[in-house]
Amino acid sequence: MKHLPAHFVGEPSRKFFVPRSVIKTIRDEITDLPLMVRQYVKNSNGDWELIAQDTNELPAGLQGYIFTVGALFQAQDRPQEDGTQLYTGDGMIYRLGFERGQAILKTRIAKTPCYYADLATAGDSNRAVWQPQTEFAKKHRIFSFFAAFRNGGPSRFSILLGGRNQLNTAFLKVGDRLIVTIDAGRPYEVDPNSLELLAPIGKASCWLGIFPIVSRLVAKFAGSYPFDVYINAAHPVADTKKANNIYGSTINGFLTTNYSTGYNGLYRKPVNWLFDKINHIFRGEATAKEQFGRFTDLIYYTFDPETEFSEPELKRWRLILANGQQKGKPVIVEQSLHQLAITEDFIILADIAFKMEFSQIFSPFLFGFLKLKLFQKFWSLGAWIYGNFLRGIPPLPNGIIYIVKRSDLEKYPACTADTEPTTLPALQVILPHEISHFAADYNNPDGKITLHVGHINGWDVTEWITRYDLSVANKHNLRCDLEGMQVSTTDLGCLAKYAIDGNTGEIENIQTIRDSGFTWSPSIYTHRELSRDDANNSETQIKNLYWLCWGFSWELIPQRIYDAYKSRESRTIPIEDLPSDDKPLTLVRLDTKTMTVADSFQFPRGYFVSSPQFVPSSEPLPEGADPSTHGFIVCVVLADNLDNEEEPCDEFWVFHADDFQNKPIYRLLAPSGCKPLNLALTLHTTWMREIGNYNQTKRYDDEGIRQQIRKESVCLDYKSRLKRANSVVHELFDDIVYGYFTQQLSEKEAISRLQQSDYKIRCDCSIDCE
Repeated sequence: MKHLPAHFVGEPSRKFFVPRSVIKTIRDEITDLPLMVRQYVKNSNGDWELIAQDTNELPAGLQGYIFTVGALFQAQDRPQEDGTQLYTGDGMIYRLGFERGQAILKTRIAKTPCYYADLATAGDSNRAVWQPQTEFAKKHRIFSFFAAFRNGGPSRFSILLGGRNQLNTAFLKVGDRLIVTIDAGRPYEVDPNSLELLAPIGKASCWLGIFPIVSRLVAKFAGSYPFDVYINAAHPVADTKKANNIYGSTINGFLTTNYSTGYNGLYRKPVNWLFDKINHIFRGEATAKEQFGRFTDLIYYTFDPETEFSEPELKRWRLILANGQQKGKPVIVEQSLHQLAITEDFIILADIAFKMEFSQIFSPFLFGFLKLKLFQKFWSLGAWIYGNFLRGIPPLPNGIIYIVKRSDLEKYPACTADTEPTTLPALQVILPHEISHFAADYNNPDGKITLHVGHINGWDVTEWITRYDLSVANKHNLRCDLEGMQVSTTDLGCLAKYAIDGNTGEIENIQTIRDSGFTWSPSIYTHRELSRDDANNSETQIKNLYWLCWGFSWELIPQRIYDAYKSRESRTIPIEDLPSDDKPLTLVRLDTKTMTVADSFQFPRGYFVSSPQFVPSSEPLPEGADPSTHGFIVCVVLADNLDNEEEPCDEFWVFHADDFQNKPIYRLLAPSGCKPLNLALTLHTTWMREIGNYNQTKRYDDEGIRQQIRKESVCLDYKSRLKRANSVVHELFDDIVYGYFTQQLSEKEAISRLQQSDYKIRCDCSIDCE
């Protein structure tokens, strides 16, 4: 089909390609806000025109609840710390419900135990002299100065307490349960009704930290290290199709990972070689093994369906290579096992271009002095430090996937937390380009796996704009007012379909679509849930895949990024052939059978779009219609106020999934008289048909039961870990963390209480925590 740019009658030409709204958000928690509905319709000239009058009519068939989550990056009342990346921030959960013909928005911050420890020890780190902001921090000024959490790249870290689990990335449905996730932290179960956190997935003692020697040393000299950093897949998988009890095929369990890349900064190879030798010397000694990381475990977690508070089960396997020259050696993740997929016979793990670099994590402790006014005058000093000590490590030029047979999970019995991990073979397959995200058909006839992959090239989403960046010579000015925003791609991406033999790892066929009009930065996707996600759906193949491609803009390409990728051998197009003008964000419907673009929509300049979610229609399926397009696509759309670009004006847009070109587009925004929506830049989503009957066996609608679940989980996690802790740490947990987390105090209430002399909430943790 021919792809034409969209024309919007009355839509003013916006000065910038990227709105400032992408780096702005508010931390206010909203309860049941009815949104106003407006419409774009096609006029007689074939152009999109916004209906003048407001309407609250939603399309027939729009149903259920969409969940999305994003990082609270820069709030109006909380200035962001220097050197912070856009994806760093507390997770804000957004629930958009379609109830009784209305669109209702509810939001809650994902408030983990470390969230409340962060609030308690908070100080204003942007001042020349650190200033405590709570009564606890004033009372224990020296402790709080060293224990305070500080942002470094995609993480927030405390040298005394450990890493923040900010739960700001994605979701997983497991039957009628909802799990919220992040790469750098344990997933948590969340109640879809109240949006309160319930309990983490597995006790802390069941997980291995990213760099265990760090936590051991801090615990030895400081007495405790409560918040270790655990790395897992932000996209775990569950399978509701199979009725038997094979791993990964019960609605009471799901699969994820627990791994460590080891040291991944400059001089990575020689440093990890030394660490591997030390690990080898201590092999078999439970107190010393894996102290420097470099392990990859597959995790299977089961909820207990019978009782409310009995301990669930977490099992693990240690992955080893099943093919290649390194056969039998451990699987070592090079970048990030960000995503898993599952088919009827296989589990697929993808090592994608998303890194956590140690130089970034510890930068606020090593180079925090750069924020002082004295050093801000010496711009060249900061630029030199960033250019030499914090320079980015380019992603691998290829994608890497690992294939595990589901039958092997029974062949090699899993270990528990107290035993040596069972080794599990995994086939390594090399794809020709970096992976953003991927999907897999559920069926795999004759062992043939079908993968649908978004390939990026010349792009590292963990790199962001800093105050020391310069524009590319002779190009548009770099948007330094977007400090913290991820950089743009420097090459053309593509959408690909692979046929892979799951038993041998051989790539049997590749089909790609690469188009300079729209395959710039293929990022995130959505599709109608398959049978593995929805037991009521019989579909086993992805027929239509909806990709969101983030376009191209010189506004987001610093000179250092241009230089890093201009001579890369794996480039798709030469650097000199990059377009002179911006390429728009595009929503693409890919027909996976013909590998052609069946439909597309280009967003107007000045809008940034994220979080597409397919919502199946509740209307009967018309005769001859395809179920994979019978529904809607809902996206988060960030934009600036036309009258004042300093003020965000964000919306949700609703498309008919079977026609982007001719059917109305619904825009959901704050009602008249309310402040405009100011949403975080969200990424991943999920959808639930109902939430009213959520998990009737546990009755999570009872606040007392929710509090009991949180109380037991937080006590089991930390009482034993704090046996050698000093009195200040005990006070922090006994007076604040246990009680605040159990009650899930709102942020406003927690901050207000922490600024009073009577800030304590005692919690009885006299349970058996051994």
